[in-house]
Amino acid sequence: MTTASAHARLVLAIGGSSFADRLLDAAGACLAHDAAALMIFHPAAPPAVLVDRLKPAERAWLYGDYLSGVYALSPFYRAAQKLKAPRVARVREVAPKGFAQSEYHRRYFALIGVDDMIGLLIPASDAETVFMSFSRSTGSRRFTTSDAKALAASAELLAAAITRHCQIAGPLASRHIAAAAAPIAHKPAASGLTAREAQVVNLMLEGHSARAIGEALRISNETVRVHRRNIYEKLGLSSQGELFRWFLATRG
Repeated sequence: MTTASAHARLVLAIGGSSFADRLLDAAGACLAHDAAALMIFHPAAPPAVLVDRLKPAERAWLYGDYLSGVYALSPFYRAAQKLKAPRVARVREVAPKGFAQSEYHRRYFALIGVDDMIGLLIPASDAETVFMSFSRSTGSRRFTTSDAKALAASAELLAAAITRHCQIAGPLASRHIAAAAAPIAHKPAASGLTAREAQVVNLMLEGHSARAIGEALRISNETVRVHRRNIYEKLGLSSQGELFRWFLATRG
């Protein structure tokens, strides 16, 4: 399907039940990919998956650990919280420098056969963000700057279609947003961690180095090390792998 044809089908689907599928078609028509998904990000609830065109290994992860809480560590989810306008980014452009060594990377990309991912983030309302992801399997060539430019070229049209569809049919994710699903950083008391320690946990698991954590929180490297030591002592843990498993357990 050509990009022009996909855009035409999207326009015809505005206000209808097939809109989410046609939206993902229109976004992905310009670049080769092995798997794709469309979901809604909200800062106070797990993502709502609207379209799933994933491989079995990736699908099992999505409906397991990812939606149970690991989404809070996703570089794209983090980028969505600061979004002001449509944005196209490859995962390496939104991930911290230590992403390849993070537990998120080890237990996601390294296990499901995804070698690279590119995403399109579009604000849908004051709180909700449409996220469309496209991935390439291990052994495939990575997404290029040209791929990113091609996807970005459609962003304005896709954003306009989303706005019009929501005006006609209402929010894309028609479900109640539960405040109780807020990220762990907002609920430190249950674990005995301070609010700052909870921030450090999130940054550690995202893949940030001690130096990067210090810069993000405006504290010294030594203070970061003290926080890390206190976190492990309070939780009775001895490794980042154990911390990641603890993180999953607290999200359930």
